[in-house]
Amino acid sequence: MSDLITKNAINKQSWKFYFTLILWPVYIFILPLLFARIGYWSVFYMIFPGIFLFTWAGYNLHECWHKYIPGLPNDFLYYVFSLYLLTDPQIYRMIHGHHHAKVNSYDDFEFHPLGEIKNPVLRRIYNFFEITLGIIFIFIIAMIKIGRHPAYKDKFKMRRQLQAFIFMILIYTVIFSADILIFKIKISQILIPFIINHWLGSLMQHHSQLVEHGNLIVNGDYNARNIATRNLSSKGLPEKIFLFLTHWDSNEHVLHHTLPGVYSRPFPGKIDLPENSTIISLKDYMKILKTMIT
Repeated sequence: MSDLITKNAINKQSWKFYFTLILWPVYIFILPLLFARIGYWSVFYMIFPGIFLFTWAGYNLHECWHKYIPGLPNDFLYYVFSLYLLTDPQIYRMIHGHHHAKVNSYDDFEFHPLGEIKNPVLRRIYNFFEITLGIIFIFIIAMIKIGRHPAYKDKFKMRRQLQAFIFMILIYTVIFSADILIFKIKISQILIPFIINHWLGSLMQHHSQLVEHGNLIVNGDYNARNIATRNLSSKGLPEKIFLFLTHWDSNEHVLHHTLPGVYSRPFPGKIDLPENSTIISLKDYMKILKTMIT
C-alpha cells in the first residue's frame, strides 16, 4: 500500500484542514449579510459553498480522529471542527472506534444509539426523523443516551460537555457580533439562515453516511460486516454532484472499513475495491430510504 499512496502524498493533504479551518468562519460571517440582502435566495449560497464546507469540516473531523496525517495538530483540529459543527467532541471521540468494530449492526452506537427498535411503528418514526433532520437528530439521541450507556458512561464527563458548549457559544458570538457591528444585521437575520444552513449540512452529511450504512444490518463476522458497506457509483450526474458536495466520501467507502489503517480516501482509484463490493446509484438509494419509512 505504501507504494500506491506515499507519505509525501498524504502530507500534501494538510492544507485542506487549515483551509477549512479559516474558510468556515468567513462563510458564516458572510451568510447573514446575504440573507439580509436577498432573503431566502441565499439558500443557493448555503448549498454551495455552504453544504460543501459543512461536510468538509465533518470529513476533516473524521480524518483527525484517525490521525491519518501525523504532522497535523490532529487533536486541536478535531476539537475545533467539532465546535464548528455544534457537536460535543468527547462523544464522537468515544463512539467512532466502536462504529468500526460494530459496523452494520445494531451494536453500532454511532448509527443506532437506541439499538434495535423492535416496534415497527416507532422504528419508522425514528427513521423519518433521521432522514429529515440528518446528523442533528442522531447526535441529540446519542447525547441523551451516552451518559447511561454501559460502554461510555464512565468516560463521559458533563464538565467537558459544558466546556465545549461554552466554546461553541464564544466562537459564534464573536462572528455574529461582528455581523451586528459591521453590517447592522438583526438577530433574526443571523439565526434564521444559520439554522437553515446547519440543517442542510446535517442532512447532506448524514445522507452520505446512509448511502454507506443506512438500513444495513449484517448477521456475520467482522469481515462480513465490513465488506457489506455500500459505495456510491460516480457514473451519473446526480451522483457526481452528490459526491462533490460530500467530498467523495461514499464513492469507495468500503475501503475505509476493510483497510481502515490506509488513508485511501483522498486517492480514489489507487486501491481496487474488493471483488464483492456493493455499488449503488442514487436511484437505488431512494429505494433504501423507502424501505426505512415504509
